[in-house]
Amino acid sequence: MTKYSGRSLTPASILIGTIGAILVAASSFYVVLKFGALPWPTIMVTLISMSALGLFGRKDSGEITVTHTIMSAGSMVAGGVAFTVPGYLLLGGKLENIDKSLFLITILTGSVLGAVLSFIFRKKLIEEDKLEFPIGDAAYNLVKSGKNKKNMKTVTLGMLFSTVVAVLRDYSFQKGKAPFIPTVYSIKNGLFSFYVSPLLLGVGYILGFMNTFIWFLGGAVTYLIAQPLSVYYNIKDFDIMKNSFGMGFVIGIGTSVIVKIIISTKRENKYKRIKNDNINIKIILGVFSVAAVALISFVYKLPLFLSFVLILICILCTVIAGYTTGKTGINPMEIYAIVTILVISFLNVLLNGLNIGGIRFSTNINLLILFLLACIVAVACGLAGDILNDFKSGFKMKVSPGEQFAGELIGAVVSSFVVAFLFFIFFDVYKNIGPKENSELIVLQASIVASIIKGIPFINIFWIGFGAGFTLNMLNLPVLTFGIGIYLPFYLTLPVFAGGLLSLIASRISQKFSSNMLLFSNGLMSGEAIVGVILSILAYIKLFI
Repeated sequence: MTKYSGRSLTPASILIGTIGAILVAASSFYVVLKFGALPWPTIMVTLISMSALGLFGRKDSGEITVTHTIMSAGSMVAGGVAFTVPGYLLLGGKLENIDKSLFLITILTGSVLGAVLSFIFRKKLIEEDKLEFPIGDAAYNLVKSGKNKKNMKTVTLGMLFSTVVAVLRDYSFQKGKAPFIPTVYSIKNGLFSFYVSPLLLGVGYILGFMNTFIWFLGGAVTYLIAQPLSVYYNIKDFDIMKNSFGMGFVIGIGTSVIVKIIISTKRENKYKRIKNDNINIKIILGVFSVAAVALISFVYKLPLFLSFVLILICILCTVIAGYTTGKTGINPMEIYAIVTILVISFLNVLLNGLNIGGIRFSTNINLLILFLLACIVAVACGLAGDILNDFKSGFKMKVSPGEQFAGELIGAVVSSFVVAFLFFIFFDVYKNIGPKENSELIVLQASIVASIIKGIPFINIFWIGFGAGFTLNMLNLPVLTFGIGIYLPFYLTLPVFAGGLLSLIASRISQKFSSNMLLFSNGLMSGEAIVGVILSILAYIKLFI
């Protein structure tokens, strides 16, 4: 049993963390709506926490960890909302039809579900399964390096390099002209393209060669073999087919993870005495689920059965989010929103008007409620990935999980109010939205979620992917990053794989060089994230002026 250090949730950590959460939530909401990108804020807010607390002479590692836990929650709350509810507007819904109180309750519900479920599964994912959680591990290394001036110089060097590249890539110094560095660089007639991102390079280095190589294989099979074959045989809609297969593959892996947990629990209970903490976890999960079902039924006027299904989806997707984040550093929240919409809409059609034993079911869910339910799950899964990264760094730092959990709740609640407020401002100002030319807000992920409102295209391919992912993961093959490679664009995979190659090369040179490069990679992730925040704040200033 790990012994945790003294009190880390202090008035200073709450104050600084809350201010940071507001800024991170606001900037992340703009970035994801405008550019369709949502990088992890963990490394950036770790640096900010170290600097802000340092101004007051506070250098306790636990206090820093809790402070950045509070701050980082804002980004994932913003992402969960931006990935879902704009889809309702894309499908013709009216902004004035969204009740502001119900909208806020929706975000708060997702935040609490995500934080509580992550806390329940924390020990399994971090202490027992020992998942990597590369972003959380990087945050731990960053805090530890802050106590060594030489190490901090290496981190700062990486941060400066990343900052320069990100500014030259994202900011135009002359009106009407493109930035100096292209966002996506193409080689040899567009055969290979890669996203110019120091952050992704740093993520790849931390994940290591094997994880990124399997990730690369998934992308290579998809884009270098399957895509050319589809062109040769004149198969249309390859991207849609690929996404259906990739989505099924990842969900299949997640389902097999749940099955493994159930099997392993039964084996432990058969051959060992049941531990009290396992019993307590089951009781807590059961009581919390019952309370959540009752709340959702009351607020959204849903039958108890559908509310129960929603909570089951939330639990399943939270576990999947934990495993994908723990193994890859990637948390595809739009997938969980899609699963929610598909399952709930299917049951809505199946059960509405059904008469069983004289009891007539009424489950006529409208489009807005469907997107709000998807928002709950997306926010919960986003928070799960975020706080589990923080739990990883906190576990290595020997910080109390309870204090981190309280910090995450504080950050999530504050961010919920910020995002709920900004949502109505944004979509009142920006009318031309969607992934099209000259749109004011790209809302990329929300458009993907909206596109499946009538069902999964190529459903047979989805089930093939599901079966493949489920079977391969049950055989304990390392296929999770392979599935991410299928789903994500190849130009995002290449910089991650390049980081993995650098990790392999550095380890062959010397252990000291490899450690220094790890610190440099932490800086790479920090610089680009900080530039994103600054540019989004500048955009806010222009918006309100």
